[in-house]
Amino acid sequence: MNNIPTADISAKKHSDAAAQPLQGTSYATQRSFILQRLREHPHSTLELRALGICSPAPRINELRNQGYVIETTRRHEYDSAGVVHSIAVYTLLTDTHKHND
Repeated sequence: MNNIPTADISAKKHSDAAAQPLQGTSYATQRSFILQRLREHPHSTLELRALGICSPAPRINELRNQGYVIETTRRHEYDSAGVVHSIAVYTLLTDTHKHND
């Protein structure tokens, strides 16, 4: 697995956070925010948490249930305390969803 230096993660966090902050904590708002971020590039659990999504995995699962195809891979990342973790990285493969009309 890739080892991502903490400085690289921090730089990416700051550039993502500057783009557009999370506007609320409702599940719908979080799902929309995650989609916006994943349309830009893959994001890890730690990156999404740094952007204000406390629990990314359930929101990713909800997006999958809506029909979005999101791949999960793993890589090693350092958290803010410098501890390395095997972290999920989410990649949006299909930017369309099912309509449940």
